[in-house]
Amino acid sequence: MRRSARPASLSRGVDTDGFISHSSANRSLAVRLAEGLEADGLQVWLDDSEGRLGVLLANELQAAIRDARVLVLLWSKHASTRWIASEWLTAFHLGRFIIPCTLDETPLPQCLQNAVYLPIRRVTPSVTARIAGEIRRAPDGANQLAPVVRGEAPELAVTIAAIHAKQAAVTDAAGAGKLARAVGLQERLNPVMDEALRRWPLDPVIVNLEGYHLKNAYMLAHWGEVQAGRGPKDDPLLARSEARFLETLAIDPTEPSALNGLGNILFYRRDLEAAEFFTLAAIAAATRLGHPYPEAEQDLLLVRRYLPV
Repeated sequence: MRRSARPASLSRGVDTDGFISHSSANRSLAVRLAEGLEADGLQVWLDDSEGRLGVLLANELQAAIRDARVLVLLWSKHASTRWIASEWLTAFHLGRFIIPCTLDETPLPQCLQNAVYLPIRRVTPSVTARIAGEIRRAPDGANQLAPVVRGEAPELAVTIAAIHAKQAAVTDAAGAGKLARAVGLQERLNPVMDEALRRWPLDPVIVNLEGYHLKNAYMLAHWGEVQAGRGPKDDPLLARSEARFLETLAIDPTEPSALNGLGNILFYRRDLEAAEFFTLAAIAAATRLGHPYPEAEQDLLLVRRYLPV
């Protein structure tokens, strides 16, 4: 972590001008950029450790994003990870402006592709000066995202409603202690989900539903362990489910169901601070839409039961 003395001009109720989000594979470039920005009079926060240890969004990291006015996103093939996704999504839901910088030809998350971005291949004085200027000019508040334009044919709508109902039946049966019934319902849903993915592989609602389908498969496969607080964190089902929720959020970071699904996965990983954060974000997003979200509220109570006091 890099911190410089707080500049006297910083008067926005935050501790730093910018949080630099980057992959450890791009660490050298990130360090040079941080040094250049500090030389320009800005204060930046940079996690310059060689790798990530521990939880995804521990309190220190979450606080560092909260205390920064903007997030500078150094995007690359190496940055297309759950770690970096958690940082820019956190910044967005904390109302922080995101300045995207592309280090290679990897497309930005879809929700940021309409934003003005800065291509960077190496750090030069002109690059540093431009990013410093963008930080100083950045508005207070989160980026304005382009609306999600999505069509839903009648047949797709019927399929989505059917999958929703069948997934609810799975979780209801499991919650009632009828594990064998839940497993049977999940198995009967497999071909329905497979067919939906075959026909509408890019539809974000279908992608999000697959995230829940995979999450439920994990829950049922490890029911006893999960109930005892010992569910394995490295089951590939968790990674696949999380990837589908992140794929949905890359299109629409305000989608309540995907936010809560991500919170579910983080709870199974025992990444409790991050689980609480994204579950709260799900409830807030649903509230803005005028919809109650009792399932997320119940999930939040469960997460908080295990958070350290």
